[in-house]
Amino acid sequence: MGSTGSGASAGPSFIELAGAFGGALDDWSAAVRDALAAEGRYQNWLARRLGTPAPKVSLWLRGREQVWLSGAGLPGAATTRAIVRELGLEGPSADRLAALAARIDDLQRELEALHPRDWRKRAVEHLRGTGPAPAPAPAPAPSADAPTAPPPDIPQPATRRGRRRSLPRLAAAAATGVAAAALVAYLASTRATPDTAKPAPASQSAAIPRAAALEQPGLEKNTLGADSRCGEPVPGPESVVWRVCARVDADRVAFAVKLTNQADGAVTARVRVRVQYARQKAFHPCPEAPNPQPVDVPPGRTVITDPARCSVPREPVPYAYQGVGWVVPANANAGSYELSPTAHVHPDRIIWKPDLL
Repeated sequence: MGSTGSGASAGPSFIELAGAFGGALDDWSAAVRDALAAEGRYQNWLARRLGTPAPKVSLWLRGREQVWLSGAGLPGAATTRAIVRELGLEGPSADRLAALAARIDDLQRELEALHPRDWRKRAVEHLRGTGPAPAPAPAPAPSADAPTAPPPDIPQPATRRGRRRSLPRLAAAAATGVAAAALVAYLASTRATPDTAKPAPASQSAAIPRAAALEQPGLEKNTLGADSRCGEPVPGPESVVWRVCARVDADRVAFAVKLTNQADGAVTARVRVRVQYARQKAFHPCPEAPNPQPVDVPPGRTVITDPARCSVPREPVPYAYQGVGWVVPANANAGSYELSPTAHVHPDRIIWKPDLL
């Protein structure tokens, strides 16, 4: 019944439709991420505006992965109209999102018509393993001072727009998938070495129970010590939630990534982490840790990469700094960078944008 596509007059096969469906979801998610970045908005802001749980919005921005990460409804025309309205989109960007949403709805109807009872299960069987390298969930939108160019050794994939950047080739990327029960856990796998990452201070680690509570939305203050800020939490890969942080001291500016494994089991999350910094919109490698490093995050614990390995002298003239971080599965070779809040460092003061009230 159209599942083989062998007849001369038959329409597309189920496999062809499923592939197109996955591609449409990937494109829709990328377009929404781009729109959020262009408007300087975070995904948690969008969740609040839509009155939708933040984990659900995070799933929408996972592209095809949302088909198997949860059994919840997929984004379509109604959801897209609400997003366009809240972001105030007009012209080509609004038209593109509307067209992608209509395509998602049309393809879903065709898939349901071929296999009404188990179309989603069948689609998952095809989509898992055929998709692009997984992209960590939506990036906080950069501020006005956010970097606009990737570091020279991180090439831009030709097929992606927006803030997706390739890490140096580490291994063949492997598609990941977790069951619906992992919705709260979200995404990741990978490993840590003592010279590049360290557990959170004893007082901080002790405050985190084995079955860690979900990271709270919003920015964090003083996570790395006085005069430090961390960006909004980014879910994934798998049970890891992470933030990019920056700290300003009297004589230095330091950068780090904070990772929390929210799994309540006994599985250590193994991920790859890269930290850089941006000064006046230009990316720079960390002086003592220029390459991606494996990091282990025990269940229910927090690990913070060593700020001392990504630290630069504080200049006597004003500069704007941001931490830049990537967290990807251990065997992935691509991911999206995230940014810390911007530290506008003057000789006599520090102004953070955005900042907590």
